[in-house]
Amino acid sequence: MRAELTSSDRMRSALKGHIDHEGVQTLLEAAAACDEAQQCLADEDYETALEIALPLVLLQTPVVATRAKETAIAALDELMEQALSAGQPKRALQYIDQWLTLEPKGFFPLLRRAEILQHELGDLHEAWTAYLQVLRHYPQSIEAFLGLAQLALSEGNPERAYSYILRAWQCLAQSEWGYTPSARTMQSVFEDLYDITAGMLHWLGSADEARALTEKAIALLGETEVLKERMQIIEELGD
Repeated sequence: MRAELTSSDRMRSALKGHIDHEGVQTLLEAAAACDEAQQCLADEDYETALEIALPLVLLQTPVVATRAKETAIAALDELMEQALSAGQPKRALQYIDQWLTLEPKGFFPLLRRAEILQHELGDLHEAWTAYLQVLRHYPQSIEAFLGLAQLALSEGNPERAYSYILRAWQCLAQSEWGYTPSARTMQSVFEDLYDITAGMLHWLGSADEARALTEKAIALLGETEVLKERMQIIEELGD
């Protein structure tokens, strides 16, 4: 009987030692804050959503922190695009930097950072570094290879561009994608890939091969503005 009572006392003591009313209250408050941040996100109040969600990412409770992180990233994504639409690429980069503190190896923000540096700010040196950082974590990134090829061509260095174009084709079957690989994304990437490759063939001295490749691309992807322009260049310059 005494052993049974001792066992009961021990179990009761263990339960009492783990009952934490303050911990329950903290979790309830954090969950409510997550709900509020999510509602702000739905209402397109992205600044407030980010302001509420960021402190919650530091919580030691994984389920709350993970949810808050997802909300914060969604808000940062929207804020970045808003900044770009408003013609504020430097501000967009600030949002991406915040994003990368939450997700240091995030494929999309790493790639988006490189693209903004290249296309919006024209900072080719930093864009090189940013694309190489993408490849450090995602060595089969077809988007990064294309970005580097474009940078090389913009610097008037087709020899350097050649190696990146070749690697883009070589990694095609195992390619990694920073953007969601939808039909629209692939269409855009493949337009650029065919366009740059045809330009390289033309530079290497074969207008016929460049023309044939562009015709094949048009048959596959449609007569897009990019490919129409490439065909015009081939016809105008010839061999």
